[in-house]
This record gives sequence, structure tokens and C-alpha cells, in this order.
Amino acid sequence: MLQVRLNPGLPGGRWAYIRPLRGHDEQLVGAGATAATELLDRLLVEEPDTTVGPGRAFDLAICDRDRLLAAVYAASFGDRIESEIPCLQCDEGAEVNFSLSALVASLEVDDAARAEVGVRHGPDHDGVYQLDDGTRFRLPTGVDQRAVFGQPPGQARVALLRRCLLGDDRDGRTVSDLDEQTLARVEAAMERVGPTVDHTFSVGCQECGAEREVRFDIQHFLLRALDHERRYLVREIHYLAATYGWGLEPILGLSRDDRRAFVRLIVADRGARHRSA
Repeated sequence: MLQVRLNPGLPGGRWAYIRPLRGHDEQLVGAGATAATELLDRLLVEEPDTTVGPGRAFDLAICDRDRLLAAVYAASFGDRIESEIPCLQCDEGAEVNFSLSALVASLEVDDAARAEVGVRHGPDHDGVYQLDDGTRFRLPTGVDQRAVFGQPPGQARVALLRRCLLGDDRDGRTVSDLDEQTLARVEAAMERVGPTVDHTFSVGCQECGAEREVRFDIQHFLLRALDHERRYLVREIHYLAATYGWGLEPILGLSRDDRRAFVRLIVADRGARHRSA
């Protein structure tokens, strides 16, 4: 079981525990906008020292959700992110290779960085931040994203920010009265104190040297990895059922690591018998 520190977390809990992936989880992974959060909801484990149990994934700040998804990816596929991106100029490949844990660590902010965007306090017990002009806000959650889903981008942005602004400001204006300048300040503060694991890299082609921008988004990368490996799940189920006589439910109830360990033993045993024949 993985233990992950959250920031801001939920009221009363800044730690979350997630169990390993099982076959049932891999089978149920979808492709919709909320698929990654739904997967996380199934993996969260209730523990005495946390309020972040099953059914609370959509309540998490988006940055905390991404931290947990990064932990799921690293535990399942390893820390290294390796991919080859086709060049738009010469059709050759450009390699992307980095440490996921290093990327997540680079997103942490210190007091100086917070001060640059006017963040004076926070997060408090309830996950609330305050700017130096008294404006109070919380970070957007999966619930907020669902609420604005389907709206035009500009409208969704404003609606999301207004959902996260709290109370009236010091001049007595209500949230609905706040101008674009205030919304932009809050948005900049949110991006600084609640960065998501969504990063854009500049990648140079190894052949022609042409540069292109490549976006890494942990949600889509994890879902794509699971979708790619789903083809192997069927084969692994077949190996275990044919060798041990196990039914589908017990096999899907195994953790991904245990299932693959059994399959490696089966393959090695078959290879040894074939060589000795």
C-alpha cells in the first residue's frame, strides 16, 4: 500500500493511502474525462489517520489528484517516463526521457514563490488560501471540473474560478462582482500553489534538430499505459487459468504485480521444459 502526502488535502487529513492495481481495476478503466479520477476512487483505502478514503477522489484538489495518479503510475510502471515523439519536420523520432518523481518534486513551491503571486496565508485546516489583498480562495477539485464540463473554454474558466473564490472581498464586493484582474490574480496564485502534473517540454529532433512542444499530462499518460497493456491482461488470465485452474474472479482479484509474477514463473517453467525435451 502506498502512502502519499497531499497539499492541501482534505479537512482533517493530508495523507492518502492507495492500494496496488488489480485486474478488476484494469478492466474497468474507461476513456472519459473523469476516468482517471474514477480509477483513483477505487484505489483509495480508508485509514484511521486520513479522511481521504474511497469515494473522496472527486473532492480532492486537482493537484492532489495528480500526485496520487503519479504514485499509481510509478508503482505500476516505474519512475522513468520514456517515449519517442515523431518529428513534424523529418518524420524521425525525438526522445522524451525523465524521472516522474523528479518532475513531481520540482512542482513544490517555497514561501518566496508563493509571495511572488501574492499568497499571504494558507492552506489552513479547510484548505483555504488568502492573497495579500484579502481575497480568499480554495483550489479547484474534481467536483468543480465536473460542474463546468461542456461549457465553452472561456466560460468554463470563469465559472471554475468563481466556484473557488470564497466570501466577499475587503471592499464588500461579492464573488459575482469580481473583475478580470482579480480573477487573473487568483488563477496565477492557484497555478503556483496547486501545480498539476501537466508539463510542456521542448524536445529537439535527434536527426534534424527541429524543436517541438510536447505536453505530458499524468492523467492521459496513465490511462494510455493501462489501455496499451490491456491486451496482455487477457493472455495473463489465460496462462493462470490454464496452468492453475483458477477462475476469472480470483485472477482479477490478484494485484497486478502478483499476477505478473505468477505468469513469469509459468513462462520460465514452460521454457525450461521445452529446453529439456
